[in-house]
Amino acid sequence: MKNNVNIYLADELHPGGIDLLKKNFNVFSLLSLTNPSLLKQLRDLSPKNCLTNDALIVRSVRTINRDFLEKAAKSTNINLICTVSAGFDNIDTIAAAECGIDVMNVAGANSTSAAEFTIGLILAAAKNLVPANNEMHRGTFDYSKYSNTELSGKTLGIIGVGRIGSKVAKLAKAFGMNILGNDINPKLKNKYPFVKFVSLDKILSLSDILTLHTPLDDSTHYIINKRNIALMKKEAILINTSRGGVIEEAALISSMKSNKLRYACVDVFENEPGFNKKLLKYKDLIITPHLAGKTAESKLRMGTEAAKKVIEYFSKTRRSHKLID
Repeated sequence: MKNNVNIYLADELHPGGIDLLKKNFNVFSLLSLTNPSLLKQLRDLSPKNCLTNDALIVRSVRTINRDFLEKAAKSTNINLICTVSAGFDNIDTIAAAECGIDVMNVAGANSTSAAEFTIGLILAAAKNLVPANNEMHRGTFDYSKYSNTELSGKTLGIIGVGRIGSKVAKLAKAFGMNILGNDINPKLKNKYPFVKFVSLDKILSLSDILTLHTPLDDSTHYIINKRNIALMKKEAILINTSRGGVIEEAALISSMKSNKLRYACVDVFENEPGFNKKLLKYKDLIITPHLAGKTAESKLRMGTEAAKKVIEYFSKTRRSHKLID
């Protein structure tokens, strides 16, 4: 297998995953290249119709669009693109299928990390941990300005009760919270009986805390917009650790300006690694740099699972152009 399979690393991969790949394939590191430069390198190393079966490994920070895919299909021997992320939203999967390139991701490997991080944000918002810490560092000891709240008895709404959302639900249940869910998959109602599934409008209007765990697609783009924020409780807490595009940032900024929300916590942004600097104005808004799923444990799991899936893919004699979740 090793002599006729080449793996190209466009973005960083955990050493554990690299070691697994090197035992089975020829591995080339092409880190820190722009997409045009990456394509040029791939044309040189993996020319079309060469006697190899090749794969490209990327992370969610790299966008693989139609133009890249069409050029790769015409001029390189890339058969597979593996994104070391939970979703496919950084890759034009429709174009990939049309170009005859398979796409796989690493779903679930960072779900525990992301769920724990979400609970951390919920606690930070409910208990005013960030502003209280900042005030203490400035030498001010004053607890009277903070209005903290308990989680017990509060209603947590979860939009997207999948791998991460379901773990958030289980953790929140331990705090004595009431759990509402909203998801397009009807089978989840039986899978998670402790979650009460309701419509989007109801989960917006009934939740004390609303957390988002959906993939980014046409149905979820700007699912939190001006109209839907207006349906939320005044003084609700909004958490987003999924994808930036599920919240309309302009609407979020407007809601913070009008004090519609008690608190918001945002780990993902519409135009990463950039973000709207207007978000920095609001003290009741925690912003973090896409950290939720990133722990030492999850990086190891994601790296090794990506490698194992690539190994399994090339061990099969028949492949079809599809998404491999």
